Amino acid sequence: MPRTPARLAAVVAAAAVTAGCGITGTGVRPAGEPVQGGLTGKSGRLVRVYFVTTEGTWPVSRPAGSGGGVQEAMDALLGGPTADERARGLTSQVPATNGQVRARTSGGRVELRLPWLVRDLPHLAVSQLVCTAAAGGDPVVEVYEPGMGDRPWEVRCDENGTAIPAGERGTS
Repeated sequence: MPRTPARLAAVVAAAAVTAGCGITGTGVRPAGEPVQGGLTGKSGRLVRVYFVTTEGTWPVSRPAGSGGGVQEAMDALLGGPTADERARGLTSQVPATNGQVRARTSGGRVELRLPWLVRDLPHLAVSQLVCTAAAGGDPVVEVYEPGMGDRPWEVRCDENGTAIPAGERGTS
């Protein structure tokens, strides 16, 4: 008979567990707009800038000014990493320039005008420029180089933060 209270306690515990916590379902309730993750700064808008780590490119979100467009992101890239970003190991391979880097969106594409020839840039610098111009999306980036006329190099930023030809898909 000493086992009977133990069995009874086990049965009561099992019944309590299967009975639930006593909270009944309420169905679907409206809760407002979904949470917008990653928004910071007073404007609530961000620009995405790609810097370099020992592992390759790395995106950084910064509060956007009033415009928050692709040119603002490009200007942030050219300004280089902040002191906090450098302390985290982020650098840039985009060279300093006396020329201008211009970026603008046009018809679902991004037009990027560079003061350098792409062949003269480190491959990580090209990825920084293209992925920053792509602004976190998947548009075709038309890269115009000095002396190359009006035929752009069409590239995009893959999911790894690497510039690839527009017709290719990156690797996972």
